[in-house]
Amino acid sequence: MRVPMDLPPTVLAPTEVPSEHALRRASWGFAVYAMALCGLAVASGPLSWVHRELGAVRSWQLLLHPLLVLWLWRSGAFPVLERVSLGRRLKVALALCSLGWCLLLQLWRYHAFSVNGVDFSIFDWMLYSTNHGRFMYSPIYDVNHFGVHPSYVMLPLVPLHRLFESPLLLVGITALGVWGAVLPLWKLATRAGRGEALALLLCVAYLTSPWSNRLLDGGFRPEVLYPLCGLMLAWGWVEHRAALWAPALVAFLAIKEDAALHASALALGALLFERSRRREALGVLGVCVALFILNTTVVQPWALAQTGKVRPGYLDFWGQHGSSLGAIALHMLSSPWTVVSDIFRSGWYRLFLPALFLPLLSRQPLVAMLPSLFLLGSASNPTMHEYRLYYPVTLLPFFLWGLLEARERLGQWGWSEGRRTALFAVAALSFPLWGDGYARLWPLALETRAVVRATAVELGTPTGPVCAQTVLFPHLPYALAPRPLFDLACARTPGAVVLVHPELDPWPHSKEALTALVAEATARGEAEPRGEGLVLLRPR
Repeated sequence: MRVPMDLPPTVLAPTEVPSEHALRRASWGFAVYAMALCGLAVASGPLSWVHRELGAVRSWQLLLHPLLVLWLWRSGAFPVLERVSLGRRLKVALALCSLGWCLLLQLWRYHAFSVNGVDFSIFDWMLYSTNHGRFMYSPIYDVNHFGVHPSYVMLPLVPLHRLFESPLLLVGITALGVWGAVLPLWKLATRAGRGEALALLLCVAYLTSPWSNRLLDGGFRPEVLYPLCGLMLAWGWVEHRAALWAPALVAFLAIKEDAALHASALALGALLFERSRRREALGVLGVCVALFILNTTVVQPWALAQTGKVRPGYLDFWGQHGSSLGAIALHMLSSPWTVVSDIFRSGWYRLFLPALFLPLLSRQPLVAMLPSLFLLGSASNPTMHEYRLYYPVTLLPFFLWGLLEARERLGQWGWSEGRRTALFAVAALSFPLWGDGYARLWPLALETRAVVRATAVELGTPTGPVCAQTVLFPHLPYALAPRPLFDLACARTPGAVVLVHPELDPWPHSKEALTALVAEATARGEAEPRGEGLVLLRPR
């Protein structure tokens, strides 16, 4: 930096010159970090052939993130991070690398038979059934799934599935949906002149966190769209742009019936902290309440009645409070301290501790998180209560928004630029390093998939039922019309054909149970090994 000749050098040297020096070092450090991430995204596949932990980005982040923090601290760069610009070419490279990485994870895991065959095939078969005369019917649980969760977001996918009738459609949509959330997140993080370095840290924290990688498990659930739609809603809302937040709200509400609860909380937060937007907030609240009532009192009962069901099975997750939605609500109201105790003892810290609890310092984002904290914390289902698998994903968009707002609020409380930026950076870099759901690639099973497909073609159109181990479901043709092997009695149905692979995920049975099933069938002469571990059973 040029120092004016009419001023003594000591006037500017202690402040401005080191600042420019720190900015150059920060920019260089982030460029190296970004290029390392791109390299890891490209190399994750080949490295996984050596060992799956080598191909896991988390394994390298455990080294990269402390080094980046140390570099920024030693170079005094935290106060100038908001001035760091990554450059157009580097941003394009990061976008392409992250998109390719998401697609790689999805396709690899699908071909490695690591997809949850039940969750994935529920939605895949909803599309197929709708195109063939049974609206949103899923043979997995023999139910019109709108009776479980009215997911209107599935409707635009129906014609797409007709054009591309393959499970790979939902595999690709999952990758695009999860990756697409970085676009509104980037906009939200860089608004009001915030630096691109901070936005990069937040996007990396989102994409590589175990919570997002639970969505990139090779399958599809409507919940994969919560981060994208929720962050679009948050970005449009803080920008006061109805052309953004209104369509985002529609898409958000179309994901599941409980989306209305989260959007209602967003509106309540606006009523508390944005008095000038009372009319907009009341409008959003009214739409959410009306839609929730419509879904729970009209749409769900209508869809359930089509297959003789009377209540959505997910109510059992709060079964300790009652057997119906009304009974559950009344019991919770009559024992509030029990509910509060359950919420406090739940696994909420699994999400907030890695981010140093910073999102709890926000205001409106925290209010928007309250329904998820309540639903997960009060559930008796241990997976939900402990914040495992994909269940906490409803929190993610508001959690990330809250992390950004917490940094601003620290400034309002007198924290210096350097201190609050350092705390935010450490929280963002720490967040993806916790939890056991980080992205890893299991060995591909291309030969197994070829054997499964060939066996299905040989079967043609069986006269009896086809009972299939659930992990095989996403790899079987629709024409086979398989049933899930939930009950081993299915394997003894006269005329049935059974497909099992004891070495793959045996859920809901144990590997020992499936091995015993095959052994018994072999002793009776009813087992036909097809290769690669697949066994075809033909009970007599």
